[in-house]
Amino acid sequence: MEKQLEPCDTVLILGAGFSFDAGIPLMSGFVETMWEFAIRKKANGQPLSSEDAKIFADAVEVRAELDEYHGRAAFNDRNIEDILSILSFASFLPKRGRINRMAAINRAIERTIELSCTVKHPGFGDFREFRVIEEGPEMYRRFWTAFVGLKAAGMRPPSIITFNYDLVLERSLLQVLVGMRYDGYRNRFPYQHVRIDHRYAPVKAPLFKVNTSHFRTNEPRDKEGIVVAQADASSPESTLNVEILKLHGSLNFPAKGTSKGAARPANIAATVDDPLILPPIFNKQSTEAQREIWGTAMARLRSAKNIVIVGYSLPKTDIYMQYFLKAALGPNLDLNRIFVFDPALYSGGTAGTDMIGRYQECFSEQLRSRMCFKPNEAGASNSGSHLLGSAAHFIGALAESPRSMIF
Repeated sequence: MEKQLEPCDTVLILGAGFSFDAGIPLMSGFVETMWEFAIRKKANGQPLSSEDAKIFADAVEVRAELDEYHGRAAFNDRNIEDILSILSFASFLPKRGRINRMAAINRAIERTIELSCTVKHPGFGDFREFRVIEEGPEMYRRFWTAFVGLKAAGMRPPSIITFNYDLVLERSLLQVLVGMRYDGYRNRFPYQHVRIDHRYAPVKAPLFKVNTSHFRTNEPRDKEGIVVAQADASSPESTLNVEILKLHGSLNFPAKGTSKGAARPANIAATVDDPLILPPIFNKQSTEAQREIWGTAMARLRSAKNIVIVGYSLPKTDIYMQYFLKAALGPNLDLNRIFVFDPALYSGGTAGTDMIGRYQECFSEQLRSRMCFKPNEAGASNSGSHLLGSAAHFIGALAESPRSMIF
């Protein structure tokens, strides 16, 4: 795996905190949101469809069945990771007459994320009308604009590793690729093609060709912007390769896909009926397709010079990820810096101190001096956010001073 990949200068690791501004609840409040949708039969003030109501009712039934564990087993049924972990092992001995409990919870997770997410885009499956869509916070579109702008600064785009199931990254990228942020004149898009690769074989990496177009506006004359259309070229020149490695699965990953790949590029902005959602402590490399994601992520981390972590606190319970990071970074002789963005690090409380301790315990003393727990503070004010350590702070720093983080 490693020999087939070019070295990667920078890796971005995005945790749940990165998607929080899109309306998606953090792990600590995820189950509460799920149960609220189920009990109120509403989401964002709107009644649930009959299909969604059934999905959440099944999830409530699973939760009620888990009550039988409390007499002898200590676990938190308000924590989605605890629920998934218990169900992953219980699935080895399913009981007759019961619904598929893991599948029921996964469907409820998918609907909770989708009903909460404010970043929208229909994708390009059967979508032929090119129009500007900018639903959701501007910060995510600004992230991709800064990402694309690294070329002008002479830096290679980083590889992205994320623990999130949502489609915030994919949709906000498509929002930027169809719009008036770039044109065919002074503000040209610096690439002719864009490829989005998840390294998950059942989802064929779509390749888009960048063109200019005119958009109708309310102003006296039309405005010019860019649109993308799916292309068939295998490896064209001047291509922005966007690598998004989703270690825990994704709402656009079919769980029962094969390693042969899809017949045509998938609609990466759309969810699938049976998404791949991996339990936090289960064998995450159980199929060939999943092994490619994890193997690629490890290869990227082993060759990275700078690593930027956003919205991930490295909790003590995430033993699997601690050892993954140790195995990935242990042989990396070129590692220069690790930057960690999290609001708790600026709060002055015990949460920030404990987080620093967890990261430092994960790595050798030699590496600890190269870890930055309060990165570029200017990025917060420039992003319009006053919350230091937030995803908006990181994006502001990436846009205003990329050389402070990107190798």
